[in-house]
Amino acid sequence: MVVYLDAVWALNLFIDACLLKLTALMLKRRITRLRLWLGAVIASTIVLVLFTPAAFIVDHPLGKLVYSMLIIFTAFGYRRLSVFMQNLAAFYFTAFAIGGGLFAVHYFFQDASFYANNRFLNTMNYGDPISWIFVVLGFPLLWYFAKKRMDQTVVRKWHSSTIAQVSIRFFDDWVHAKAMIDSGNKLVDPLTQTPVMFLEKSVCSSCIPEVFSQNRQTSEPLQLESIPEEWRHRLAWIPYRAVDGSSQLTLAIRPDEVVIYQDNKQMACRKALVAFTDHALSSSGDFNSILHPDMLLNGTIIKTAS
Repeated sequence: MVVYLDAVWALNLFIDACLLKLTALMLKRRITRLRLWLGAVIASTIVLVLFTPAAFIVDHPLGKLVYSMLIIFTAFGYRRLSVFMQNLAAFYFTAFAIGGGLFAVHYFFQDASFYANNRFLNTMNYGDPISWIFVVLGFPLLWYFAKKRMDQTVVRKWHSSTIAQVSIRFFDDWVHAKAMIDSGNKLVDPLTQTPVMFLEKSVCSSCIPEVFSQNRQTSEPLQLESIPEEWRHRLAWIPYRAVDGSSQLTLAIRPDEVVIYQDNKQMACRKALVAFTDHALSSSGDFNSILHPDMLLNGTIIKTAS
């Protein structure tokens, strides 16, 4: 049987990179492209090692464990033992989940004759063209499915504690607010898919131009000339559907940074838009801002409690 080693290695490189990326998303770890691909290269190199006299090392469970630790160290680095072990456990979990899912789906569609004739059950081989196509097509689908399920889990977890402190930076000015995490807020910029959060104008009136603080319920349109030049490139008009079903536009501004504080964690979100409201968002004063759930999913943890 002819084994195309370069093809096997390339496929493993792609799969390992996806697994490391999924691990980073699941744990919300920051990982650079360089570290991601270095980790994937080391992980996929095991295919080449299997054809060398050193194959016995990675055949042993202890050798596999040490090799996995090398992969995680390359991709995520080392801060402390507990974080390192979390990264390692999550990497194994994603690998087992995706790999097990591929096996489950593959054998779900087979009949009894397949088990009787398939050499995979009694010999070592690298699969036929059909199985290769199945892996190439099935792996991205399962990866996407797993990511979506994890995103939903994160939203549910955050939804159980819906109030968070939030700090928003415009240039050198910081605005501090108490935000409600609203899983029902689906408002995004239709062009860039940037999530939109809401903030009471009274909270930030001293940090934004007066033209933004004015009540926009009047029919008078906002004049571009009245907006300071350094703020103009930050503007976005976001279409939304009002309660009465009519289509309207709301003005949103791109901040320099949004930092969310919850559960002893600080999460930075650089991709966000802030829309201002003239009315109080909470009649009881419990919060004065509403966050978009995607800001939590796409944010980066910058500090955790020791």
